Amino acid sequence: MSLPVSAELEQAINDGQRIITYIIRHGTITLDPEIANIIIDAKYKIANKQWSAQDENTFLIHYDKLSKIIHPVTVESIRCVIPMQSGSKESGRKESSNKRVLTKAEISVAWYRRSTLFALFLLLITQVYYLFGIALSHNLSDFFEQRETVRVNIINSQGGPGNKDKLENEHRLLNQKIDANYKLLLLWNQVWSMGGEFSDTMPRYTEKKFELDKKTLNRQFQDNFDKLNKLELEQSLYQARLVYFSNLLSAETMLTVLQSYILPLLYGLLGAFIFVLRSLLRDIKAITYRYDCEIGYRLRLTLGALGGMIVGWFLKPDEVQLSASVSSMALAFLMGYNVDMLFAVMDKIIDNLKHTLDKPTDKAIDKTVDKPMVKQPLPSLSEH
Repeated sequence: MSLPVSAELEQAINDGQRIITYIIRHGTITLDPEIANIIIDAKYKIANKQWSAQDENTFLIHYDKLSKIIHPVTVESIRCVIPMQSGSKESGRKESSNKRVLTKAEISVAWYRRSTLFALFLLLITQVYYLFGIALSHNLSDFFEQRETVRVNIINSQGGPGNKDKLENEHRLLNQKIDANYKLLLLWNQVWSMGGEFSDTMPRYTEKKFELDKKTLNRQFQDNFDKLNKLELEQSLYQARLVYFSNLLSAETMLTVLQSYILPLLYGLLGAFIFVLRSLLRDIKAITYRYDCEIGYRLRLTLGALGGMIVGWFLKPDEVQLSASVSSMALAFLMGYNVDMLFAVMDKIIDNLKHTLDKPTDKAIDKTVDKPMVKQPLPSLSEH
């Protein structure tokens, strides 16, 4: 009388035959003929309804031996890496012979490849945006210093009208360069502010002061016509400077955020993606990839991004004694790729700190040191 076969046992028989197929195809492991016979006979005994408790016991013992032969490769890793036959019972779906079902490893590789390219593209866009903002900020500072130097030279001009005309032309050219860079800086700020612009509204006190000055001059309009024009010009200059310094301050703040947080995070994330791709390639090549490895890979991406941001935030790579060829962003990338090294450094710092805190102070040590005993003189015989 044949015993009923559970779905788990039937799946184990199919897995055993798949392991045998894997061993035969790769040719790196010697298959024991006895194990092969037991695994293969199990399928036909079930089909002929000749399955018994002794057969189940014998099968499980030899299946365990077969699993140990291919270690660290497992049935799950074989199923995830090696494609199944189209339309097979194990694949779970019927497909035409021209279309193969993708394995979990192929799906994972495709996702990580696309995500890595997207992270690289996002990093390049952010890096170019950051470098463009740095260039505009530095250019404005340099041009202002040059213009001030030229203005002083014009006032103290010695060398005739020709030299003064040359300095004035240089002054006008610097004004044009400042205006051009400032216009581009406005566009640069509108990118991160999503089209927002800064208002030229003056503080209430300053606005009231200009209004009172205008009222005073308007009482004698004809005599103060030039002064009124000058006051209007001063008010316009004040409002323009408000907008200018607001844009310059916001740009400098955004550049600091990009340098200290966003760019290190993206570099760390890219390093983590490259580490995952390399690990994925190694696991697939060794046929040790399992779908539960995805948990470790996803956590690695999170830790890599955090590791890169920690480099830009806490460790301050520019202040760390490193080779001149290693920039802060390169260090963030390396920490994202090998985040274990970062946490090893952090653990070492914490251990040293705990050792310092637990170490007794010098005063405590002095108190615990026993004072030397003073020997008392022995009493003389005459005292007795």
